[in-house]
Amino acid sequence: MTLLKYSPTILKFSAVLGITVFAAILHAQTIAYLPDAPRPSFPQTAPQQTPLQPTPPGKPEPQAAGSVDRASYQKRKWAQYVDPGEHVPTLNSRDKLNFWLHEETRVSAPFPAFISAGYGQLTDTPKYGSDSGAFGDRLGAAFLRQATMRFFSSSLIPKFDGEDPRYYRKANGGYLGRAGWAAKQVFVDRLDSGRRTFNFSNIFGHLAASSLTPLYYPPPSRTAHVVIQTWGTSIAGSFGNNLFLEFWPDVVNKLHKIRRTPRNGSSGTGP
Repeated sequence: MTLLKYSPTILKFSAVLGITVFAAILHAQTIAYLPDAPRPSFPQTAPQQTPLQPTPPGKPEPQAAGSVDRASYQKRKWAQYVDPGEHVPTLNSRDKLNFWLHEETRVSAPFPAFISAGYGQLTDTPKYGSDSGAFGDRLGAAFLRQATMRFFSSSLIPKFDGEDPRYYRKANGGYLGRAGWAAKQVFVDRLDSGRRTFNFSNIFGHLAASSLTPLYYPPPSRTAHVVIQTWGTSIAGSFGNNLFLEFWPDVVNKLHKIRRTPRNGSSGTGP
């Protein structure tokens, strides 16, 4: 059953309204600097052996140890993941409102949208058709859907309920145990205080973004069924993202070790 039946006038108004809202957000939120890709290696020495938590709000942040200067320490606040025992700055309200923009500017940010558009081209979802122009429509819709999901899940809701939008890795144990941890984090999140809580930002952030799809999907796909289906697949996508953040740093670390391994009996101290 059709959720909403839009006239061309309403569609134009919705498009203008959406563009205006996003323009206002982008204008209001300034980015101090663009983040690099997640850094796979960290200091060899730590100030203490017990796991460290984000600095509680209102308390001064300690200086980073070893060769990591304060700028590098501050830069870690924009990382998508946090390793066990790693000390990272607490995100304040302004940081959280900017967090989704940092996600959108990462090199890997467009990949999920291309995957979604490719899958939609094979299954005709949303129903744009099957010609070459339909792929462009799906790709544009995927980018808009992805941006709204990140805005709600990584910025707006965490700002108000105190959730930390970063993924906290397990990073040890067997593959199944770590995969189970990644699945659990879809529904369990961490507050700024370090306390565990239900992952409201992930579940309801994706629902809020999915409920906006009738504003830009083609008429045949403006249904309650499509909204619920989009919500479900986006939750599954968040599990896939957690798996990537859980295991990808291991792959990067292994590649770095291979590059540093001496060859043909050399000492490995040269360039």
